[in-house]
Amino acid sequence: MDYKGLTQRIFKPAPYVLAVVLWCILTLKEQFFLYKVENLSVFLFDKLFIADSLKIPGGFLGLAGSFLTQFLHLPWLGALIWVLLLLTAYQLTIRVFRIPESYHPLALIPIVLLIIGNMSLGYGVFIMREQDHFFAPLLGYMVSLLPITSTRRLNTLWSRIIFLTIWTAAGYILFGTFAFTGTLAAVLSILIQPSMKRKERPTLFSCGIVLIILVPLAIYSAYTSYRLADSWVMGLPSVSDDAWTRPMRAPFQIALLCQILFALTSRFLSEKPLEGIKSYVFRSAMYIIAIVAVWGFWFKDDNFHTELAMSEAVDRFDWDRTIEIFRQAEKSHAKSDAKAYASRSKKIESAHSIDQINEIVEHYKDRFFEPTRSMVLYRDLALLKTNRALGEAFTMKDGSRMQESRTIIPMVWQSGKQFYLQYGLVNMCYRWCLEDVIEHNWSYSTLKYMAMHSVIMQEPELADKYINKLEKTLFYRKWARQQDELKSDREKMSATEPYSSILPYMCFENQMSNDMMKTEAYLINHFLDKEPDLATPEYDRAALLFAMHIQDIPRFWERLFYYVNSNDINELPRSVQEAALLYSTLKKDGRELPLDEKVVKSYDEFNRYVQNHPIRSMKESEYPYCQKFGKTFFYFYFFMRDLKTY
Repeated sequence: MDYKGLTQRIFKPAPYVLAVVLWCILTLKEQFFLYKVENLSVFLFDKLFIADSLKIPGGFLGLAGSFLTQFLHLPWLGALIWVLLLLTAYQLTIRVFRIPESYHPLALIPIVLLIIGNMSLGYGVFIMREQDHFFAPLLGYMVSLLPITSTRRLNTLWSRIIFLTIWTAAGYILFGTFAFTGTLAAVLSILIQPSMKRKERPTLFSCGIVLIILVPLAIYSAYTSYRLADSWVMGLPSVSDDAWTRPMRAPFQIALLCQILFALTSRFLSEKPLEGIKSYVFRSAMYIIAIVAVWGFWFKDDNFHTELAMSEAVDRFDWDRTIEIFRQAEKSHAKSDAKAYASRSKKIESAHSIDQINEIVEHYKDRFFEPTRSMVLYRDLALLKTNRALGEAFTMKDGSRMQESRTIIPMVWQSGKQFYLQYGLVNMCYRWCLEDVIEHNWSYSTLKYMAMHSVIMQEPELADKYINKLEKTLFYRKWARQQDELKSDREKMSATEPYSSILPYMCFENQMSNDMMKTEAYLINHFLDKEPDLATPEYDRAALLFAMHIQDIPRFWERLFYYVNSNDINELPRSVQEAALLYSTLKKDGRELPLDEKVVKSYDEFNRYVQNHPIRSMKESEYPYCQKFGKTFFYFYFFMRDLKTY
C-alpha cells in the first residue's frame, strides 16, 4: 500500500478541516460563552486606558488580547479570528522548530492545550481577574517563538547574548513571562546544534538563566502595581490565590513548556523521521488523541450553557426568549429522563432493602434534569416582566442543581447585578459593580449597569462618566448614545425599556444592606419583610411569587391580600388557586375561596393518586408524580423541598 500517498491525502488538509469544525462548534454551540467572555472584558479607544494597561509587565500583551476579545461580541467573527490564530501558531511551531512532516501532529500539542485552557473554564470565567485570557496566551505563545529563529541566524556568541538581553528585557515589559520561555527555548535550540562550540555552551546557557532571574528583579523597581512574587507569572491568566484555581493556568503553562521540549528534541526529530506505516499510525494516533483531549476537557454542562443563554437574553430584555430557553432545556431532557427512570425502576425492582433503594436513587439523581437556581430566577424574572409568573412559574421544572464546578461560584458574582437591577435594587447593583471593578477591573457589563443606575437615579454627571467610556468602545457606542439622551429626561426614560419595567419595583425606601453574597435570599427578604406604603401591582406580584416559592403559609395569605388589592384581576391565576386550596386544606381553616372547578378536580385527583401510589422515597416517586402533576403547585409543595441557593 502506498502509505506515503495515503498520508498526504488524509493528513495534509486535516488541520484545516479540524479548524473549520472547531469554528462551527464555537459559533453554533458556544456563542453565549463567547459573548460572556466579551461582556466581562473591556477595550477602550482611549489614550488613558492604553497607558493604564501598560503599567505592568506584559501589559501590551493584555492590551492586544483585550482588543481582539471585543470581537467576540459577534461570536462568529471572534471565533474566526481565534481559530485563524491557532492555525498560524500551529504552522509557526512547525517552521520555527523545523519539525519534519512525519512529526507535524506534535505541533498540535500546544494548540490543544491553548484550546483546553479556554474551553475548560466553565464557571471559572466569572473569577478571572483580567478578561484578556481568551487571546493573550495564544498571542504570547506566538510571540515567544520569535527569538528562537532570530537567535539561530546570529553567528557569534556575543551577538546572541546581546540580542537575548535586549529581547528578554523588552519582551518582559511587553509580553511578560512569555518572553522568558522564548529566551530559554532560543538558548536550548542553539545549544543542541553541532555548530555550537562546546566551550561557548556554558556561557550561553548561564546567560539565559541569569537573564530570566535578574530581568524581573531589575524591572520590578520601575513598577508599583504588582507583587514581586508575581514577577515570573506576569502575562499569564490571572485568578485568585486559592489553590483550586491554580490548575486554570496549567494548560497555558504546559503549552509554553512544549516549546522547551521542542527545542531539546528538534535535532532528534529531524534526524529520525518516520516513514511508511509508522508515519501513518503515529499521525493517526496523534490526531485521535488531540480530538479526544479537547472533547474530554471541554466544559459541556448543559445548565451552564442554559444560564449563559438566559443571561444574554436578559441583557437584551428579551423576556419571551428567556422563557423559551428554559422551556427548551426542559424539553430537551424529556427523553433522557424517561430512559433514566426506566433503568432505575428495573434496578429498584431487584433491590432487597430500603438502603439498596436509596443507594440506587442516589446513584441516578444526576441523570435527571434539574435546573440551577440561576435558571429558575432568570425564568421567574422574565415571567414577572411579562405578567405571566403567577400563572406559569409552577408549571415548569424547579430545583437547585449545584454548579459543575470545583468550587461554588456565588450567584452574586455570576448574575447578581442583573437581578438587583431588574428588581429595582439599583444601589445594590451599583455596589456589586464597584466590587467587580476592584476585583476584576472594568468590563462592558459593569459600565453598562453603572450607567443605567446613574440614569435611573437621575445623576447626569455620574452617568456621563460611564457613558463617555462606552462611547469609546467599538460595539457599545450606539447604546451609550441612547442612554445619553435619557439621562436628563425622566419622562422619556420612564417610557423606555428596560427602565419602564424596572421603575415599578422601586416603590420602597431606597437603602442598602449586606446581602451576605446570597442573592436569592436577599431578594426574598426584600420582597417579604414589609409592604411598602406605595407598593405597585408589579411589586405585589413579585412578593406573592417569592412567598409561594418559600412555601410560607402565613406569608402567602398576607401577600395574597396585598396582591388582590393592588392588581385588577377577574380570576386568580391557577397556581395561586392551587396554593390557596392546598393551604386552606392543610390548615383546615375553612376559608371560602373562589376556585375554578378544574383546580378542585385536579386536587382530588392528586389525593387519589397519593392513596393508590404510596410513597416509599420522595426522590424515587418524584419522577412519576412529576409526569402526572408536575404542572401543579401541589407537586411543587410536596416534592420541591430543601432547595439550596448559593
